[in-house]
Amino acid sequence: MMSKQTPIYDVFLSYSMKEHAVADIARCAFEQAELSVFGIDEMDVTNNIKSTLWRALAESAALVVIISSDEAPSSTTAAEIGAAMAWHKPIYIVYTGKNLVLPSYLAEASVYPISLVGNVALSIKRGLTMLSKSELSILRDIYVEMAIPTDRLLKDPASIDKLARDFDVRCDKKVSGEQLVQELIRLRKTGNLPRLHR
Repeated sequence: MMSKQTPIYDVFLSYSMKEHAVADIARCAFEQAELSVFGIDEMDVTNNIKSTLWRALAESAALVVIISSDEAPSSTTAAEIGAAMAWHKPIYIVYTGKNLVLPSYLAEASVYPISLVGNVALSIKRGLTMLSKSELSILRDIYVEMAIPTDRLLKDPASIDKLARDFDVRCDKKVSGEQLVQELIRLRKTGNLPRLHR
């Protein structure tokens, strides 16, 4: 029996329910830029919600957080931001209202008003790695040689660094290890990544 394929997301969209209308505007901008979006609407209540959330965040290329200027991010949002930082994902803050005051841990995040959400979509689109067929083939070869499943790679910074170094040596192209892992996940989800033999 074949396992059900899960979607591949470019953007993990984090927002409170009170910001749902703003999230819809952001989602439309991302989808117009041909970016796939994970948000509350994609939650499957029949599955483990926490596991679904963390997997989607781990596998997404970027985190976009919608924040109202008059309130701090929730503890759940702060945890998502912390995870995205640990995974070296780009973090974009899209805010509504005026006079936004961000916590110090978001000092390095890219901040945009909702009126410029299209710029966020373009920035994310530019950041997605586009590898040629031969580069994807080399990436698959390195993956097989390393023999570390993608789920474990996500949790092992040293292996991610080795993946990036080996790829750079063989392709003479600098791509972050995190982006290469994203490519591996895309290959896995589309059935184009070989199974590792134990």
